[in-house]
Amino acid sequence: MNAHVKPPSSPLAVSDPKIRKELQLSGLRFAIGRAQWFISEAKLLGIALRDGKLSSDQVDQKLAELGVLDLVYPELMGRSDEQ
Repeated sequence: MNAHVKPPSSPLAVSDPKIRKELQLSGLRFAIGRAQWFISEAKLLGIALRDGKLSSDQVDQKLAELGVLDLVYPELMGRSDEQ
């Protein structure tokens, strides 16, 4: 690589700013869609737990499948992985 050419500092190795912006917007649309899906799943789990259709253990299993137990329980228990 030439010494005077700076490598891109972004994880998106795209030098064209228009293409990079389109990729970023696409990534943000994906993130928004995933967040909306997650909200929907969380609401359904909450309603099922409240109504007694799922047990706490079943909800824990679903949360584990979604990958959120590691994020949720340390905060709820007042501890973090940094201790």
